[in-house]
Amino acid sequence: MAVYTSLSDSDMRALVADYYLGELVSFQGISGGVENTNYFLITTTGKYVVTLFEEFDLDEVPYFLDVVAHLKHKGFNVPAALIDIHGERLREVNARPAIIVDCFPGSELKQTDVTSCRLMGEALAKLHIAGEDFPEHRDSHRGVAWWHKTSNAIEVELEPQQAQLLMSQIAEFDAFMAEHKDLPKTTIHGDLFFNNTLFEGDKLSAIIDFYNACHSWAMYDLAIVVNDWCSDMTTGELDMTKYRALLKTYLHERDVSAEEILAWPYMLRIAALRFWLSRLEAWHGAKHDPVRLAQQHDPLEFQRILEARVRYVPALV
Repeated sequence: MAVYTSLSDSDMRALVADYYLGELVSFQGISGGVENTNYFLITTTGKYVVTLFEEFDLDEVPYFLDVVAHLKHKGFNVPAALIDIHGERLREVNARPAIIVDCFPGSELKQTDVTSCRLMGEALAKLHIAGEDFPEHRDSHRGVAWWHKTSNAIEVELEPQQAQLLMSQIAEFDAFMAEHKDLPKTTIHGDLFFNNTLFEGDKLSAIIDFYNACHSWAMYDLAIVVNDWCSDMTTGELDMTKYRALLKTYLHERDVSAEEILAWPYMLRIAALRFWLSRLEAWHGAKHDPVRLAQQHDPLEFQRILEARVRYVPALV
């Protein structure tokens, strides 16, 4: 279970007492996450989620809360932080920044299908359009600077073939971007895997977990989604029916430029590399701790996706 900061019954009661949420009924740690600690919280007024941020200091969190508030104002079903009795949305609990958000109806997908991919393409395009006028422009904490630093640090841990794949793809991306510095950017989710959405039947009920949000390339965010939603994780290959369904609805809602079309193969590859690299970093960081190692996602999934995108990338349009 990915609960890095434990909360006692008295901790949770003290937290609930500072919100307009009635009385504590029960709470339970949420498994599945690898970056933050999350608890389901049930009170006499409803069901909520408590998030404790494990990677950010208190002064870093407001950006992510502002992104969500902006998107909520635009009409998206997203988990905006609740305001406590002191008029604050962010507090410290056991020395970690913490928020409480509404728990939306619906559940995580066990796997994607053509219908969910179609809905995601439409929602993602609308999210990118909505993010264009968000005024704060924050670079990703796992963006270009991070993957340069992390790849250099982890290269010695890899097999020669892995290291060559990693370093060559970063070099190819850098060379492309040096010639295309004005590629369109917007506020992106940055981690919109299908387990960061909730569905009620065939309806997308919420988009959650905006803690990798940043100001970056729209095509990069689209590539993150395509790699997760449309790939066979056992082979890395794209399911072309899902791929076409997702892109059709995305492109119906948002026009892409000729430069974005040109960038598409590079974005698919670097998006795969980013998650391969973050999983490698987490795996190697936890390899001497069996409990934490068991909580990590398999890096080989995104190595296979990257290798598949090196072999072949279908056209964007």
